[in-house]
Amino acid sequence: MCCNGIIVILALLIGFAAILYLLYQTYSYIKCGCGKYGPFVSSYGKIKEDMIEEARVILKKAKHKMKVTDLGCGSGTLLLPLAKEFPEHEFIGYEWDIVPLTMGKIKAAGLKNITFIKGDYMKQDYRDMDLIMCYVLKVTGEPLGKILAENIKENCVVISEMFPLGHLEEIKQIDSSIYGVPEKIFVYRKPKAEKGNSKKGSTEKKKTVKSQPTKTEKAVKSKMTSKTVKKNAKGGKNVKKK
Repeated sequence: MCCNGIIVILALLIGFAAILYLLYQTYSYIKCGCGKYGPFVSSYGKIKEDMIEEARVILKKAKHKMKVTDLGCGSGTLLLPLAKEFPEHEFIGYEWDIVPLTMGKIKAAGLKNITFIKGDYMKQDYRDMDLIMCYVLKVTGEPLGKILAENIKENCVVISEMFPLGHLEEIKQIDSSIYGVPEKIFVYRKPKAEKGNSKKGSTEKKKTVKSQPTKTEKAVKSKMTSKTVKKNAKGGKNVKKK
């Protein structure tokens, strides 16, 4: 009876926790504009490790202090392992939901190179960022990609988990998975600037410039004109008068 009672209590607690989680997710979905921003879903499985590994490779090659940010960082699943491994670099996480943000701040206690900011990641300034990581919804990928394409610097790298971003130049795709389910990681950089109108002149046809006739050409033309006049004059004598 004692064991059965403990099992029942555990089942009730698990059920209660599941209900709270569902209520929280519903609240989070409504608060974010019914899908405008993704509700808190932590990165997990192989794709999480692959995201961290891709960032790790970039950070190891860095010859200067890099600024790394995670858009929709949640509780810092991606940032925290990197911040601990690379204390020489700076890490910033943006999250609109106060619940996972608070969890991240608690887990980051003692780390001086990581900052969690409550805010809309669509309205931030990314001009000084060197590495950007994100795990956003498909609906957010297009507008976010446009913002990043217009604002990031040329050598900034963007790594997107699962969902592609628009407007950016794709460097590569990484095959990954979440507990056996195939997924992808997309790596981007700033698109190359289009050639300006300044070079259009070189592709356009050059206007034909009329060259000035030489003295010889003028003399030949004059003689030909004189002969034509004399010929017409002779021809006029043979015309019968009415």
